[in-house]
Amino acid sequence: MQGEMIRSETPVPTPRRAQLTAGLLKEEREQHQVLAQYVKQCMIEGTDYGRIAGSEKPTLLKPGAEKLIDLFGCTPEFTLVPEFCHEDFESGFFKYTFRCRIISREQGKVLAEGYGSANSRESRFRWRVANRKCPVCNKDAIIQGKSEYGGGWVCFKKKGGCGEKYASTDERITSQSVGRVENEDIADLDNTILKMAKKRAQVDGAIALARCSDMFTQDVEDFMLQDLGSTSGAPAPVSTPSGEAAGGHEPLPPLMAGEKALSYEVGASKAEGAPVPLTWGEASTLARGIAGARDARSLRKVGMSIKEARAGGRISEQERSDLEKLYRAKQLELTNSSRPSIRRAS
Repeated sequence: MQGEMIRSETPVPTPRRAQLTAGLLKEEREQHQVLAQYVKQCMIEGTDYGRIAGSEKPTLLKPGAEKLIDLFGCTPEFTLVPEFCHEDFESGFFKYTFRCRIISREQGKVLAEGYGSANSRESRFRWRVANRKCPVCNKDAIIQGKSEYGGGWVCFKKKGGCGEKYASTDERITSQSVGRVENEDIADLDNTILKMAKKRAQVDGAIALARCSDMFTQDVEDFMLQDLGSTSGAPAPVSTPSGEAAGGHEPLPPLMAGEKALSYEVGASKAEGAPVPLTWGEASTLARGIAGARDARSLRKVGMSIKEARAGGRISEQERSDLEKLYRAKQLELTNSSRPSIRRAS
C-alpha cells in the first residue's frame, strides 16, 4: 500500500568476534621470528638502532625505520597537521606535527600510521653550551694551560684558536659565563625542528607497521637530554669563574678520583646516582659512550675522555658532575651483572 512502510525480511547478521585459529597463531609467531632474525642479521647497532642509558629496549633510529618500511614493501607519505603546528618568529616558538602514513606499494592501501611532533622549547633546541671565547680571535677555543707550561689560559690552536695566552686572573676570560644558556638564535633551528618532527612520525609509523614495539622503543635518543631525571625544564646551573656551581654548592669530586672502588650490593638499583639532563654537544656524546660501555675497560676509557674534555674546557663543571653520576650508575650496573658469573666460577 502506498505510504505504508515496507519492512525488509532480510535478517541483519550479528557481529562476530575475530576468530583465532592455530594456523593464524603459527603464522604470526613465524613472522615475528623472521623479523627478529632480520633485525639481528641486517640491522646495525649504532646506525639502525641504539642503546641508551635509562631504557631497557634499544631505540629505533631513522635508518632502521627506513629499512623496516622498505622490508614490508611500503612507502611513507608525510602530511603536516596544521592544527598542531605553530610558527612565531617574534617569540621564537616553533612547533610542527607530522602524520606519516605507511602505504603498500603493491596494494596502494594504508597499512599503518604514525605521528611525530617537535618544538623549540625542547631542551636540545632551547639551550646551548656557552664556552669561553678568545678576546683576540673570538673563537671558543680557550682551555686551561698546563701547570708545567705556566698555567693560565690558552687559545688552543688544535681547536682552531690563535695560540694567544692569558694570565689565570685575566678578567677578559674569567668574567665569561660558561655552561648552559638560552639559545638566542632559535630561529636558525626552524628547519631542524621540522625535520625532527618528520623523523619521529616515520619511526612511529615503522614500529606500528612491523608491530615491533616489544623489540624497540622510540625517541629515547631525542628526549634523554631533556627529560631524564628532570621535569622542571629549567636550565642546569651555570658555572661561575671559580668553578663552583651557581648557588654556592661545592662541585663533586673529580671523576674516578684515586680510582677508589665503590661499595655495591647484589640487587642494588642500577639507577643509583639518578640520571640527569645533559646539554647537546660533547657532553651528550660522552653520555652515549657511558651508556654503550660493555665492560669496565671500555667504561674507563670513556672516563679518561671525560677528564680530558673537562681539562680542555670542552665541557662545564656542571656537565662533568652530571656525567660522573651516569658513570657511577653504569659502573654499578656492570659490577652487579658480573657477580653471578663470579659465583659460578667459585
